[in-house]
Amino acid sequence: MRNRLLALVALVLLVLGAGACSGVGGKSSAVEGKLVDFNDKPVAGVKITAAQVQPIKGYEQFEAVTSSDGSFKIKGLFPSSAYVLKPWSDKWTCKTEVKLDSAPQGETAVLPEAMKIAQAFAKDGGSQVFDLASGKAYFTDTDTGLEWVIGPDQDTNYAQAEQWVAACKVEGGGWRMPTMAELKTLYRSGVGERNMKKPITTSGWYVWAEPRDSSSAWRFRFRYGLEGWGGRDGSGRRRVFGVRSRPR
Repeated sequence: MRNRLLALVALVLLVLGAGACSGVGGKSSAVEGKLVDFNDKPVAGVKITAAQVQPIKGYEQFEAVTSSDGSFKIKGLFPSSAYVLKPWSDKWTCKTEVKLDSAPQGETAVLPEAMKIAQAFAKDGGSQVFDLASGKAYFTDTDTGLEWVIGPDQDTNYAQAEQWVAACKVEGGGWRMPTMAELKTLYRSGVGERNMKKPITTSGWYVWAEPRDSSSAWRFRFRYGLEGWGGRDGSGRRRVFGVRSRPR
């Protein structure tokens, strides 16, 4: 009886081993990489999800959290299968993603370069996020002492700009539309494609300033470092920034 039981156990182990070697039922494929921000700084404490392109039950999605140096390792992937890796946060969104085929059974795929989040925007209000680990959505200009929030990276007319600034509750609120003089302090010729002081990132060329009259408003053209004005209903390439003096 004992010999029969041992034989049965051995048979079960043999079957399970064969299944693992064939990649069926064996969650041993993995992927590892590193997450960095727009300044190539490692990002800690952010979740990375791996979603299977053609879901197989039990292998649809796995995740891991980045360590202090931004590195991560996701285990349990179905071997040699297409996955999409994305950063995820409950505070912000981004468009960063990496598509790859998982490693063969028992192996680990290594991303050839770091996953880089070029832009991230707060889920509440859409302002640019400057610290991905904390979700901080404003920055202090050490040259002027002014604090800035950068609005959604989308075409914005003047009424929408005023409404966004008035409704912005980042770090307690109190934001207002900037003056032309204040916007000019953010201009840096030859810095990046937009000539804007780091860490600002946007695809816009103009930023709204104070009103000019009932139908127009001032705007600063960062592309050429020029002051100008336009109709309040214009929105193409125009963005909204909010500003305030540092609370004392």
